[in-house]
Amino acid sequence: MPTFADFRFFRFIIPNMENQIRMPVAFSNIVRENMSNPVEVITTIGQSWSISWVVEEEHPHRIVFTGGWRAFYEHYHLRIGASMLLLYHQPKFFYVAIHDTRFCEINYGRNLRNGSLPPIPAHGNYTVQFFVIIPMNDPDALMLPLRFSQDYGRSLLRPLTLTTPTGHRHRVGWNMEPNGRNMLHGGWDTVWEHYCLRDQWLVLFRYHEVQNTMYVMFFNGHTMEINYFAMPGRGWTTLV
Repeated sequence: MPTFADFRFFRFIIPNMENQIRMPVAFSNIVRENMSNPVEVITTIGQSWSISWVVEEEHPHRIVFTGGWRAFYEHYHLRIGASMLLLYHQPKFFYVAIHDTRFCEINYGRNLRNGSLPPIPAHGNYTVQFFVIIPMNDPDALMLPLRFSQDYGRSLLRPLTLTTPTGHRHRVGWNMEPNGRNMLHGGWDTVWEHYCLRDQWLVLFRYHEVQNTMYVMFFNGHTMEINYFAMPGRGWTTLV
């Protein structure tokens, strides 16, 4: 999956999404005049899908994936609460990473019976990808998913270095909680303040086991990736 994209954003699977899925308003407003139709949607391991789209007649005139979407939805056994990270490269290509309801990327293998998908793959330039929703009223700590913590958590370096897409590095401490999950703490509050993070925003983690490195990206309340070059306090908005 490419390192950089014109846009990165999340979409969550909600009820009645079997036949179509709407793109974010901010994204739609910028790209709908020039985006190819159909687009090509490519998974982490290179599986490619052609999906056509329309624009809503009603305000706010979002882009809506329609033709080919149901086949994609059924093939990967998408369920309510699952999510997709979409990386858009103008004007045609979307690179997609699908996450299950435990916030870990799925295994894209052929064994899809009963919708049972092991959530952690070993592919690409990282070992595992997952995300965390920032909890309410707790800027000092962040708990990582149980599946990641069980499989990789005890091998993390102390302190752990978090690297952003711009190459900035932040050192944070961590503990293993009684519930078996890694908890980021000392230094996480500095990350929170530096990027003006907010409750219910998303933090995407990409962990490379061999290199023992952790890469992070931040997504705002509209599920769009923030602008890392904005001045703190001057509106961390989407990457454009």
